[in-house]
Amino acid sequence: MRRLVIALKYAKGLFLVGKEIGKFREYGEELEKVKELLTSMPEVLSALQNPIYPPDLKMEIINEVLKVLKVDPEVERFLRMLVERRRIQYIEDIVKMYRELVDEELNIARGEVITAFPLSEEEKKELENVLKEYLKKEVILDSKVDESIIGGVKIKIGDLVFDGTIKTQLEKFKEIIKGEVL
Repeated sequence: MRRLVIALKYAKGLFLVGKEIGKFREYGEELEKVKELLTSMPEVLSALQNPIYPPDLKMEIINEVLKVLKVDPEVERFLRMLVERRRIQYIEDIVKMYRELVDEELNIARGEVITAFPLSEEEKKELENVLKEYLKKEVILDSKVDESIIGGVKIKIGDLVFDGTIKTQLEKFKEIIKGEVL
């Protein structure tokens, strides 16, 4: 819980700066790149997080990372601040929270659709359009396959869950039958 509170605080700070100067989308994309690079190189992230290494060495490391990525000066300052304040270990959570703030600002709902068989791009777009009408928001779905649901569709968007899977229906029938037998 503490992680998320810290991550939200930093994400919101950068988001407000980005919103003020009209670059909040770009900042989000740049943060995503930084996160991807750091998570693809765990030894670098580990060095940045490790209290054994002196702060000046950590700054050298983050400066090298920034040379490779070429991000906006505001994002550079933000990342240096995370290193200085020993908060860089929260980068994944910060990026996630930042993406949520951007989505909220742009009226976007992200979720996942789970099916027993892969969905075609056309079917996924059709689901997104139906949900867009229902939620009055732009909807972006990630497709996942779970053969254990047997058939049907399960959609999760935040706290909202639409479960039309055969597995769930069979479980409901089982409960009804158990209730009548007892």
